[in-house]
Amino acid sequence: MGMHLGLIAAKTSIAKLKAAFLSACPQLDLVATKEDFVNADEMWAWKDANEEFVTAADWDAGKPGKSVYMFWQDGAWALLLDSEYTRSSDEEALHALSSKLGIVLSFVVESAGGCAFFWCFENGSPRRKIFNSDGEMTIDGEPLTEESGIDANRYYMDETEMLWHAFGIAPYERFKSPDGCVAISVIDRTDYSAD
Repeated sequence: MGMHLGLIAAKTSIAKLKAAFLSACPQLDLVATKEDFVNADEMWAWKDANEEFVTAADWDAGKPGKSVYMFWQDGAWALLLDSEYTRSSDEEALHALSSKLGIVLSFVVESAGGCAFFWCFENGSPRRKIFNSDGEMTIDGEPLTEESGIDANRYYMDETEMLWHAFGIAPYERFKSPDGCVAISVIDRTDYSAD
């Protein structure tokens, strides 16, 4: 089975992570918020109904897409599910989040492309980075205590799950449950025409 996710974790509450996230990404306009889902089916249906992918031609014609980000509390950690990997791989936004929240972790795994990334930021500074892009490794910073028993040179899906557990994070268990989930839908107002 593959793994396809972007995840941001911070030792804070959902409300504080959500506020810091929107502040760190000022190009995002909040258009809808939903919580108190009855069941997991309603939660995922709301996500599907409130996100909209647009083509480059649509974007050029002035029609931005909508993205959905979902938040859960997992003990001391607030989790943000980033299905598109855009914010969980945005180093500038992660710096900003960490400046506001202290320790921020980011995990991106896309097994279809053979990629797995891990970042740890503390008080706005990068502390640890492990990138595996189809077997090509980039590792910066000193190993974290939580990496004990993990071979960073082989970082991929199993090592990602081992790190989650070492930090006391259980995202798959949270994602299966609507309990405490807060979902937001946003429009991205970034001008990509210069890129």
